[in-house]
Amino acid sequence: MFGSKISVFSICPDGEMVDTQDLKSCERKFVRVQVPLGVQNKKSVEAKALNAFFLRQPLEKAKIRSIFASMIKQEKERIIIQTGVLNRLENLGFKVTPKLEWGENAFLLNNEILIDFEYAYLNNRREYVFKLNKNRYEFLYHNHRHFFQLLICESTERVFIVPLSLVMEIFHDIYAAGNDFKEFKPVVKLRNGLWFMRFMGAYDVTDYLNRYDFLISESKTYQAQPTRYNSIIEIKTLEEKLVQYQEAGDLRADSLHSATVEMLRKIGEWSGFDVITEGVLLGLPDFPYQIDCLWYKNGDLYLAIEVCHRGVVEKDKDSLKLAKQHGARKVVIVSEINKIERIRKLFMFDGDLKSWTEVWSFERVFSLYDSGFKFFKDFEKFKRYGWNDSLSEFI
Repeated sequence: MFGSKISVFSICPDGEMVDTQDLKSCERKFVRVQVPLGVQNKKSVEAKALNAFFLRQPLEKAKIRSIFASMIKQEKERIIIQTGVLNRLENLGFKVTPKLEWGENAFLLNNEILIDFEYAYLNNRREYVFKLNKNRYEFLYHNHRHFFQLLICESTERVFIVPLSLVMEIFHDIYAAGNDFKEFKPVVKLRNGLWFMRFMGAYDVTDYLNRYDFLISESKTYQAQPTRYNSIIEIKTLEEKLVQYQEAGDLRADSLHSATVEMLRKIGEWSGFDVITEGVLLGLPDFPYQIDCLWYKNGDLYLAIEVCHRGVVEKDKDSLKLAKQHGARKVVIVSEINKIERIRKLFMFDGDLKSWTEVWSFERVFSLYDSGFKFFKDFEKFKRYGWNDSLSEFI
């Protein structure tokens, strides 16, 4: 419950607490006004307070109360929504434990998965702006990689569950472009039916919306529920996307595994590779494993890819390790996001292999295929050249 009484105090820069009626006695240029919220929440360890800085003149008590009444309303809404998300996690079977040593809004799920909440309000530009700390993520990357950042956009129905890997990928893109920063202020915005995160580049984060299945152990089942806002915006699960591809005749596949292998085959061919699917390495007929996808160019093995949907990760690791020993330049595992922590642990002590291995989620492969399909459909026509008996037009 929230306290109904709003008591406003100020703290002069010298640290003395005074009532707002005595603000004029403080001769400093700035004062800090503090409003205790009196929040009592089973998820919170201690009551919270709002702080803000104001110029001392003019500083009227009624003005302060008006400003802070609005801030308190927003803070109450934020805590209610965050509590709703935590309750949802508990209903999914998670044991939720506050971890203040990792941050004010950090929680541990089942003593394993670390999550953190960040909240943003819709601004006048119809954007949600978050403020995140780069150094914190780099520390987590080296000390607790099983981490998800929950970005809450003013509603329990707009929660982006972002893996640490995506955050670090954005950092690497920024570094590669010759930029650096201390504060990470991504902007999340809905554009043409898709959600984008913008920070020195745009990243489609639609597939991360309300994806609580990213947190669920692979030993449990959880069907991600698509979020529908109106007739235009619809977030589809992988299974729904697969049905869409099948109905359109774009993919001849009857399962998520076979569809993903087919996508990887087409992506490889679009990129100029000779692709073998579900076969052994060229020149090695006795190779003990059939690998889902092999990309060759001029007889050299560039990529060996295993799609791990309902298979055994250990087997895929062994096949890729052997492929790397026989000349593959890179090896890739495609998997669900909730399996990635187990894959990390399997590769942890295999130094050479883990340095040449990438893990791609099914969502990212689907996105890569979508982008390639749209691009190469026209590019194949664009790159053709030759005589035509009349003017060719592509409008």
